[in-house]
Amino acid sequence: MARIGGDSGRPHRPAFVRVGHRAVQIDLNALYPQTPHHSGTYHPDGLQVRKIVTGVLTEWALSEWGEWYGKVTYTLTARDRQESVTHWVPGWALKPTDDPRRPTDDPRRPTDDRRRSTDGRPGGPPRR
Repeated sequence: MARIGGDSGRPHRPAFVRVGHRAVQIDLNALYPQTPHHSGTYHPDGLQVRKIVTGVLTEWALSEWGEWYGKVTYTLTARDRQESVTHWVPGWALKPTDDPRRPTDDPRRPTDDRRRSTDGRPGGPPRR
């Protein structure tokens, strides 16, 4: 059966990049945005999602349309409950904890000008 698609068989960079265990900050307020025209009321026992938490990044993944996602584990808290969750978080909601700049093994950070796209966005993961 003939291949249907638009990539013409060109080589692709890896879609998944393991990074070990890196501490990152996750902006839960951005990840779980408040709905427009919010009408809820405060509940002291509810999930605390209006803050920045520290989590562990273990892997980067590229979506089929080129956005980066980080696989992170972090703890969601409520008053008397804590629950560890692991899921894919958009790269724009993550920030390294040890350095205000992006780390050198961050796949979103180009290592030279050739790795930068024409619109200024970073290229792919580091070459090994």
